[in-house]
Amino acid sequence: MKNKVFKIFVIMLLAANVSYAGSNPKIDKATFQEIDASYSKDKNGVYVWENRGWKKLEGIDPVTFEIINISGSARRYLKDKNGIYSIIYSMDGDSDKLVLENLPYDPQTYEVINQLYSKDKNNIYYNDKKIEGVDKNTFELTYDFGSVVNGYYSKDKNNVYYENKKLKGIDVKTFKKISRLVDNFLIEDKNGFYIVEEDGSIAPIDSKEVDIENLSQLAIKTNLYHDKDSMYFVKNHKLVKIKDAPKVDPYNLSTYNDKYINKYDIVYYLDTNEGAFKKLEKAESHQFRAYGDTEYAKGKKSVYFKGKVLAGADYASFDMKYNHEKDVYEIKDKNKVYETVKAD
Repeated sequence: MKNKVFKIFVIMLLAANVSYAGSNPKIDKATFQEIDASYSKDKNGVYVWENRGWKKLEGIDPVTFEIINISGSARRYLKDKNGIYSIIYSMDGDSDKLVLENLPYDPQTYEVINQLYSKDKNNIYYNDKKIEGVDKNTFELTYDFGSVVNGYYSKDKNNVYYENKKLKGIDVKTFKKISRLVDNFLIEDKNGFYIVEEDGSIAPIDSKEVDIENLSQLAIKTNLYHDKDSMYFVKNHKLVKIKDAPKVDPYNLSTYNDKYINKYDIVYYLDTNEGAFKKLEKAESHQFRAYGDTEYAKGKKSVYFKGKVLAGADYASFDMKYNHEKDVYEIKDKNKVYETVKAD
C-alpha cells in the first residue's frame, strides 16, 4: 500500500513538473524530456527542479548528460562529455545558492568502485579525495565481514591507506584490521597493534599493558578509549592511560566530546597535560553541552573553558554560530569571538 501511494505521489509530481515546463518560455516544449522528479532536459540544456521551477544548469551538454547513482550511498553525480559534477548549496546573503561543482574526475574513464571509492585513468579516490601516491595496478580494498560497506582501509604493493591517507610504517603483507562491529581504529601487522588516528597517524599499543581483546572507543571517532579496567587517550601518537578515571559503565557513562564526559550525572574534564579527569563541581549535567571538539562548554548557569568557569563570558549570548562569509563556526558571545572552528 505504501509503495502504491509513493508511486502515485511521484507520478503527480512529474505531472506537475511537466505542466510547469509547458508554461516556461525558456524551455523548448518540443524536445522537453523529464528524466526524474529532479532533472529534465531539452535540446538547449539540462535543468534541475528548484523552488517549484526548472533551473538551467549552465554548461551541461544535454546530449551526453546522465545521472550517476552510487548504489548504497546518498551521493549522486551528474555527467556529460566534458566532466563530472555535483550540486552543492553555498550561502548567498541570507539564502542558499545552487552551485554546480566540477569534480576532479576524467569523464571518459571514471568508474565507481563502491560507495566510498572510485577511479579514473589518473587516480583512485576516497569520497572524491585523491589517494596520493597510490599504485593503481596493485590497489585493492580490504574487507570487513565479507564486504566493503564500512571499508575505510585499502592497500597497494607499497602502503596501507586509511580513507585517503597513507599509514606510514605499516607492513603491507601482514596488515590486518582488528574486527569490531562499529569501530575502525584498531589494526595490526607483524610488529604489533596500532590505533589509527583521524589524520592517518598511528599510535603503537603495548599489548602487555592494554587488554587488546576488549579495547574499544568510548564513543565512535573520539580520542577516548577503554578496555575492561582502564581508560586511555592518544597524545603525541602514544596511548596514555588516564589516571584515576571513572570505571567504564556502558549504561551510565557518556561523552560530550574528547574532553568532557558524564558519569552518574557528574561531568568530568580530561586534562591532557596531567593525564587525568577532573570533576566540574558546578557543572549542571542535564543541560550541559560541549562545543564541537573544543575546550569550551556550557552548563545551566556557567560557561566553561578547559574545565573551569570562564570568567567574563556572557552566559545568555554564548554559543557556536556559523559565519557564512568565512565558512567557519565561531564560538562567541555578544562581546567577543573566543575561537573559530573549520566547517566540515
